Amino acid sequence: MCQALALFYLAIAMVVNSSQANTIHPRMMPRLGLGRCGATITWTTLFESNAVKCKATECCTYKEACDRLPRAEAHAKALIAALRKIAPIPQGASILDVGAAQGRFLIGCARMGFDAVGVEPWDQAREIAAVLASEAGVHIGVLSGRAESLPFPDACFDLVHAGSVIEHVKDVRASFAEAFRVLKPGGVYWFFTASSMCPIQQEISGFPLFGWYPDALKRRIMLWAMNNRPRLVGMSKSPALNWFTPGKARRLLTEAGFVRIHDRWDLASPSGRAAQKALSIIRSNRLVRMLANIAVSGCAYAAVKK
Repeated sequence: MCQALALFYLAIAMVVNSSQANTIHPRMMPRLGLGRCGATITWTTLFESNAVKCKATECCTYKEACDRLPRAEAHAKALIAALRKIAPIPQGASILDVGAAQGRFLIGCARMGFDAVGVEPWDQAREIAAVLASEAGVHIGVLSGRAESLPFPDACFDLVHAGSVIEHVKDVRASFAEAFRVLKPGGVYWFFTASSMCPIQQEISGFPLFGWYPDALKRRIMLWAMNNRPRLVGMSKSPALNWFTPGKARRLLTEAGFVRIHDRWDLASPSGRAAQKALSIIRSNRLVRMLANIAVSGCAYAAVKK
């Protein structure tokens, strides 16, 4: 049984790690130990108390932002290549990053020739974004703003990006409605967020299997930690209050007006026959797809505006 589970996780890992989607905010996976007697799973990551991010993304220092810039640029390149399979993203397209933090994703987009702007509520993060962009020799704009009220006119962006943001917003429906409003017809909204399917997460430490807690309990614990044990939530002033299942994500996106909705497995493009076979099984079998969502923390969706 352990060998079968290990092989399953290895197959999922091959799909994630060999795909273009592997830069789409990859999160922790259960560690696998391969011994002489066969494959065994070490479930340390399900129970370790230090799995949380060391600090909230918007609190990163200039040096930390610099160190993370290459990965953000790789993410931008891989994501746009994947999204072009489902929506037209022309050269020079207008891209909005919601919760832009220090502008790392925007810098990656600007270096590829896109018109890149973002919104970020934290002053220090916006200041660092301006410095990073200047040093990178690109122009980006990071304005003060939040997902629920975007300071832009209707139908002005080809892509709206929100990486690890939606779990922190106060109003998910308003955030989705705003993304829909500012997108051009045929534009795509992509977001990565917290999953209720997988027990592994990086939003709070000290609570084993937290992803599986009921949403109401997760919210109470998050608010308690923010006020009483802020280090448990990376010192965030806006901890993760919104967690998603595939059904919940699709329902809310449909309510916002989106017509075509794709998950991370739809966008994946793995290399290697074994990984391609594993992905084919995930896509064709609902049970295996569910198990894959349980195996990989976080969730990602791309929704197209008609």
